[in-house]
Amino acid sequence: MLLLDDLQRANRRTLEVLAGLQEPAVGTYCTPVQPGHVGLEHLARTVIALRPLARADSERLLAAMIEATPAPELVDDLHRCSRGRPSLLRLAVDAHRTGGSLRILDGTAHLAGTGTFSFPAPNHPVMQRLRLLGRAEWGVLKALTVLHPLGAAAEQMVADRLKMSAAELGEVLARLSPHLSRTAGTWRFRVPLVERCVREQLGPWERQDLSRSAVIALWDGTATCSDPSYLPERLIDAGRLVDTGRAATELLEAGRAAMVDNPSHSQRWLRAAARSHTDPATRATALALHAVVCGSRHDHRLAVESTAQVLRQCARLISPDLLQEIQVTRLIALAANRETAALHAIAEHGSGALPGSDGCRAVTAALALSLVGQWGQASRLLANTRTTWSSANNTTATYGELLHVETAVLSGRMAALDRLVKDPELLPLFRDPRHRLTTLTHLARILIGLGETARAEHLLSRHDGHSMPLSDADSALIGLRTGAWRPALRQSRLALADSVSVGQPIPHTALIHETTMALAAGGWLRRARAVIEQGRTNQAAVPHVLDLAEAELELVINRRERARHLLEHGLSSAARQNLMMITDDMWLRILLLCPSKSHTALAELKRIACRMGTGRTRRNYLLGRAIVCKDRGDQAVKVARDRGQPAEVAETLELVALHTGWGNTRLLREAYEIYGHLDALLPRARLRRLMAEQSIPVPGRAATVAETERLLAILVSEGLTNRELARVLQTTEKSVESRLTRLFQRAGYRSRVELAAAMMTGRYPGSPQPQT
Repeated sequence: MLLLDDLQRANRRTLEVLAGLQEPAVGTYCTPVQPGHVGLEHLARTVIALRPLARADSERLLAAMIEATPAPELVDDLHRCSRGRPSLLRLAVDAHRTGGSLRILDGTAHLAGTGTFSFPAPNHPVMQRLRLLGRAEWGVLKALTVLHPLGAAAEQMVADRLKMSAAELGEVLARLSPHLSRTAGTWRFRVPLVERCVREQLGPWERQDLSRSAVIALWDGTATCSDPSYLPERLIDAGRLVDTGRAATELLEAGRAAMVDNPSHSQRWLRAAARSHTDPATRATALALHAVVCGSRHDHRLAVESTAQVLRQCARLISPDLLQEIQVTRLIALAANRETAALHAIAEHGSGALPGSDGCRAVTAALALSLVGQWGQASRLLANTRTTWSSANNTTATYGELLHVETAVLSGRMAALDRLVKDPELLPLFRDPRHRLTTLTHLARILIGLGETARAEHLLSRHDGHSMPLSDADSALIGLRTGAWRPALRQSRLALADSVSVGQPIPHTALIHETTMALAAGGWLRRARAVIEQGRTNQAAVPHVLDLAEAELELVINRRERARHLLEHGLSSAARQNLMMITDDMWLRILLLCPSKSHTALAELKRIACRMGTGRTRRNYLLGRAIVCKDRGDQAVKVARDRGQPAEVAETLELVALHTGWGNTRLLREAYEIYGHLDALLPRARLRRLMAEQSIPVPGRAATVAETERLLAILVSEGLTNRELARVLQTTEKSVESRLTRLFQRAGYRSRVELAAAMMTGRYPGSPQPQT
């Protein structure tokens, strides 16, 4: 068998000779048909079209390459940039892995936002194949990677640079048709990844000179480009070959304009402007804006370095507003990096040692106090210095007011938040177009953290029809509240790993709590505990809420005494710091665990509901009253249904049915169905036992058996012993041993290790990963 590759490079006579051979031959030909080969199509006896991979095929290939389950966004990104070409898909994986942007968390591969793309070396097989096209073709490809966005002007610029006639260039472009296409007079690369990789093969002088030509053409009007990012990129590459003063000014303007919509480009342009600008004040502004963008992109390491440089070198040269923004960015980055010693130092000595006005120092010190969990001191500092920071610059006044709102809400005082939600124009930065949506989003996140998602949506839609720019943390918290647990858990894991929500304690703490509860409900107890431990380590979460999360986890594994101790400890901690947020959930658990304290707990639930007035506090009070007074619980059920949060509805139905005796058959069935939609395996198992005790039929016996085995497999993969399994499943160790034996026999696994490996990689039948 004769094997021939890249027959599109052969001349016409060679193809004719090969077609006349008697020996069998198999060859590859990259379409479209070359002009010199037209009419020879009949020489191929059998034609098999090799089409690019479909997305599902790319996903399977990626899983094999990475040896992990690729996240949907990773599959979408790499399939799109490679256009389904296997060799380019492998190149993309290698590049992301080398650059550190490919991250694997709990067996699932993601693209990290702060990583880099490590371009292939010149001897990479993909690059070698392109070089073999020919010297002229390679030169045209390299030039077009820089010049093709200039449209019709690009062809003439390429021809002039390579000293080709229009006809010669046309012939070369025709031979490059497998890699290039022409639309509306503009040449484009068929595969975006090829363009990026070929551009990286340019030598420093080639890149600089081509970029200089592009900049001059745009400046003198001989070429145009509709892409706003094209000129700033060429200015950076051209360096000192163009007017550096004009270039620095345009880079600063472009970077400032892109801070919200294109922060990754903005970060690069502002850094370049800071390096090349000669005016000290303008350079300081560019450097400060660069630090702010690093923070907004959650590039915390670089944010710490960049803000430190600003404060060390040019704090006196930037505006008071920008100085306040720099200090806030620095504190959040320090918290995200877990540099708690630096935060404690600022919290203890910040007011006297920090640069800026008295108001700026007060707000910065208060934020540092809140980030190390000293909420009471932060609240008192803000109250004592209110006149100072509220009359300072717009940024200080706005940050001070938002921080005051958060400390007030944590202690149960809702008036300040209600006032700003009703009229956000009270915040000075709301009048600035760059900060308008940011301030709205900040308020909306507080509401979402409190479980008031409908109010958050109304706030955003009421002002110019804004939609919230969702981060992973926002999407995760909303998804966990609205019942989209699978994608929400994946987004939550990424957000917590990157400390996306650290700057706002209310939504950050709510995210940790909701993530823990969803993981525990799915049987992922070890992962749930790891989330709590991470929350305690970085100190940015409200401690008593973590006690609640851990107590609920202990209740899942039927350790009631330990749960009661955690709840009492959390309530004591909250009382010492005068904190009220989520203590209603804790009192509701106390009411259920300790009948002797039920009337005390009910009184506390009423006090909290009257003071805070949120939907969750009203539901908890009404539910507690139904349990204590044995009424029907209709009002609690109505409030829960109106809030539209499935897990909350299911819990309400279950507790009303079990503790009031009203409508238990109907309510338990509905709760069981809701838990099924959530894939909450442990609550489903609990309800099956309760329904069996009350002779309530459980639908779908075959599905129930499969679900029970899947829960058992998850718990085993989480490392639970037989004794712990028996406690969680509320059965005997002997029963657990029997179930495990049947599970191993049916699934074909010989040990717990094999079963755990199958769960980690998603190979267990019917049991995909939790995407965390």
